[in-house]
Amino acid sequence: MSARHRPVSWTPAKRLYDAALLLGILGYLLAFLHLAPRFSGQELDGQSLAMRAYGSCAFLLLSAALAIGPLARLAPAALPLLYNRRHLGVLTFLVALAHALEVLGWYFAYSPVPPLVALLSSEPAPGLALGLPFLPPGILALLILFALAATSHDFFLSFLTPAAWKALHMAIYPAYALVVAHIAFGALQDASSPGLTALLLACAALVAGLHLAAALRQRGVERAQRALGAAPWLRVGPADAVPEGAGLVVHPPEGEAVAIFRHQGRLSAVTNLCAHQNGPLGEGRVVDGCITCPWHGFQYRLEDGCAPPPYTEKLATYRLALEGATLLLDPRPNPPGTRVEPLALPGPVATAAEAGGFFIGWSGTLPPALRRLAGGALAATLLGLPGLGLLMGLAAGDPAGPAFATVPGSPPRLDLPEPAALRGLVIDGPYPLLHLPASGPAGRGRTLLLASEGKLGASEEVRALHGRLVAAEGAVLRRGDIEMLVLGAPLVPLEDTAPLPPAEPLGRWRIQGEICDGKCAAGGMRPGTGIAHRACATLCLDGALPAVFVATRPVAGHAFLLLGDAAGGPALPAFRHLVGHRVTLEGEVTRLGDLLVFRAERP
Repeated sequence: MSARHRPVSWTPAKRLYDAALLLGILGYLLAFLHLAPRFSGQELDGQSLAMRAYGSCAFLLLSAALAIGPLARLAPAALPLLYNRRHLGVLTFLVALAHALEVLGWYFAYSPVPPLVALLSSEPAPGLALGLPFLPPGILALLILFALAATSHDFFLSFLTPAAWKALHMAIYPAYALVVAHIAFGALQDASSPGLTALLLACAALVAGLHLAAALRQRGVERAQRALGAAPWLRVGPADAVPEGAGLVVHPPEGEAVAIFRHQGRLSAVTNLCAHQNGPLGEGRVVDGCITCPWHGFQYRLEDGCAPPPYTEKLATYRLALEGATLLLDPRPNPPGTRVEPLALPGPVATAAEAGGFFIGWSGTLPPALRRLAGGALAATLLGLPGLGLLMGLAAGDPAGPAFATVPGSPPRLDLPEPAALRGLVIDGPYPLLHLPASGPAGRGRTLLLASEGKLGASEEVRALHGRLVAAEGAVLRRGDIEMLVLGAPLVPLEDTAPLPPAEPLGRWRIQGEICDGKCAAGGMRPGTGIAHRACATLCLDGALPAVFVATRPVAGHAFLLLGDAAGGPALPAFRHLVGHRVTLEGEVTRLGDLLVFRAERP
């Protein structure tokens, strides 16, 4: 019971708590990553699926951590969950960290720019973006969760002092608000995430509702106490309201809360804050004649608030009085350790109540009254989390995106990269292209976008081959009506010649859609569209990958158009601040082989 830092050994109760959490989290991730894709038939790439799985799981765990506090105030049977909540917080940070590492390792990898530099520089400049940035809230929330997880051990609680430690850990609330903003400004702007929308609204409503209910209940208690009281003595209410062997918490208009305990028909009052780590003494019990804190079992004598020898901790004590059957409290604290004779109640001496429902945070076993709660929580964790993972995985969204165009009779098709050796004509405008002439006089031929490995467009050497017939090797990405050749070797100029295909004007169009990089749009990433992909797409376009406009409605039978500026040059930097947003652009559309080129004007 000393206030010095002492590690608390692992107990069967703690092992059960942590094992249930770990198994529930693993079940959620397995259901999301492996079971849901088998039933849904979706073609999300593994990295994008993992981002969604880790991110949604972390949000669920964070919501649960915040809901436990008010739930325990409304239903004291849930207090054991509160006493072990720090383990849940640490696991929440680890899952959120896995989400961040997946994002860094996929959206911000394969680029000359270091991932962390790219992460911090990929958002558009303030005032230029159509919507609010969603990456900064996510980064800040992760940093807060790291600080809370790193200081969760009892050593830091003692080192920082309980008051400072609690003030630091109240940052969990702004962290939750930042996570909600991160999801709302990011993933929820994609039309293909109904499951995440429902999860966000349900969790936010649950957390807010529980906190509101607990606050209203506490406010009602405090209002009733204030209505009874008048300085300097506070009229607490009927003396019989204090249960035998347990405590009643009183909140004076000024000062800290007071815990009033009844033991063998006599009342004593001490501060509600344990001298060890500010634990809530009013939630404790009288065990072996001493007030026992529910957090770590620290004990104090009722009459003077002192820990029994050889321990030295002391609590502030308070005076009590009776006015008929009404209990009065002097809200002015006595110095810690001051003896105050317990107030004897009239009538027969009550027998000590059994503390059958009392649970100390580091206790090795659960009392019988709480085993049903533990069993229910265990079942909810082991069955509920995997079930939610399956539902969330099924609602992860179609990689083609229902908000984007599909050509009637030819739904967007997504193929895996396939090796190819091609012979075609290099065209530079607005990005390097490879045109494969048609085999017959009636055909238009195929026109492929060209790119290098990673987040890089075709090199300047490729541009210098404009108008030349070349042999090309690489991997072909294909989605719907767009194809890209990712070069695996330098182009080899051929002696043969071929005429440039004519650019067929299709008139002036006003088109709604999204600006994306050609590699991800062609299937390098699935889904590769949406506001959550904006930073990755911007990084790709900064690396000179072709810009593609993904239309919400077919344009001359096409869903994907190569995007350039009005002068026929690359789309960036003119349209950089619009990447990843739903926008409407106007300009000239031409057909080059089987590829549409959209020369858009700046809005």
